[in-house]
Amino acid sequence: MMEKVKVLIIAVITSLLISSCSSPVIEETLGSCSKDRSVVVKNHISKQIKAISDGNWQRAYSYAAASFQESVSIDLFKALITKQYKFLISNNGITFGECTNTDQGINQIVEIDFQGKKRTLSYDLTLIGERLGVVAATENMPTDEVAT
Repeated sequence: MMEKVKVLIIAVITSLLISSCSSPVIEETLGSCSKDRSVVVKNHISKQIKAISDGNWQRAYSYAAASFQESVSIDLFKALITKQYKFLISNNGITFGECTNTDQGINQIVEIDFQGKKRTLSYDLTLIGERLGVVAATENMPTDEVAT
């Protein structure tokens, strides 16, 4: 009888030790990001934009998702930014809008001040394991409504 109790106690202790070693997974529901997630996402995007404006392409590229890096070389990344997103290089500040958890990952709206105008980007990010990465940044073009 004592032997069975000892085995049970050892099993419980082992199970507790194993579970205490694993890092907790924070599940977020679809919709608005938690305050903590918003801070992490803003920090990640801010660092990437700062690296771009400093001309540190290797560092800027390091903030991209692994899936992005697998399909887009650093040279192509640099070419895309310098041709289509020049306003990131010489921006006059950034403002963060809504952060949303989606089926595909995380979406963050970012407003870029550039030459007295606001440019809005919609950033898509993934969180795989503990690695946050930018998958895409798409400019939201203003839509001019036509009266009928």
